[in-house]
Amino acid sequence: DDYFQISTALSYQLYNVEGQSSFLGTGTANILSIRQVIERNSLDNFISPMSGSKFSLSAEIAPPLAGFNQYYKLKTSYQHHHTIIDKLVFSASTESGYIGYFGAGERSNFQRFYLGGTQIQQRQNFINDNIDMRGFPGGFNGVISPVDDFQVQVGGRMYVKHVLELRYPAVSNEQLQLIPYLFVDAGNAYANLNEFDPFRLKRAAGMGARVFLPILGLVDLSYGYRLDGTAAHNDGDGLRPRTWEFLFNIGAPF
Repeated sequence: DDYFQISTALSYQLYNVEGQSSFLGTGTANILSIRQVIERNSLDNFISPMSGSKFSLSAEIAPPLAGFNQYYKLKTSYQHHHTIIDKLVFSASTESGYIGYFGAGERSNFQRFYLGGTQIQQRQNFINDNIDMRGFPGGFNGVISPVDDFQVQVGGRMYVKHVLELRYPAVSNEQLQLIPYLFVDAGNAYANLNEFDPFRLKRAAGMGARVFLPILGLVDLSYGYRLDGTAAHNDGDGLRPRTWEFLFNIGAPF
């Protein structure tokens, strides 16, 4: 199958945590990991697909070596795009992830899942696994994350996210592409596998547009109505439901 590809990456990360951190202990942390990705991609266009699908399955292992943080992480995603009539396209996607640990070894909150915002609004570091989600601004007070007994956001060990989108490429030429869309996003992050509930989701719906300019690249503008709020925590009061949220992003959504 010409649409398949397999990739492997070896990574070493060194963190030196200083000062106050609400969920990480101070000091040095080492992470040595290997990541394997299997992907099948038959999308006809990476900016605004009219047809095709994309499936991805990844497994990452940070082995329990002396002096290193250990974990294993599994992630999967699937998206499908179908032209309904003329250039009107319906898209549906789903993704999920889980992070676990080997035995009773020392555990940390590195690489846990946080939902909300885009790459522009999210906490800009490599400590978390940030998942884009419209309608929720991300950052310290706008993220979807479970909290511990001290109301500290610790990130989810499991997450799910579902997206429905209806879009129409209104302008499509070499100098400019303009793709307005309607969307529904739903997802959540769970403290552990036992707390997973496929119907306990944070939801948002709204509209937006993607603009592609050769000199700038792809820009995504969304205006989402947040149907569900988030709980208060030690960094803020959480998010109110039934509120509109504007988000800005740079980069391809697919």
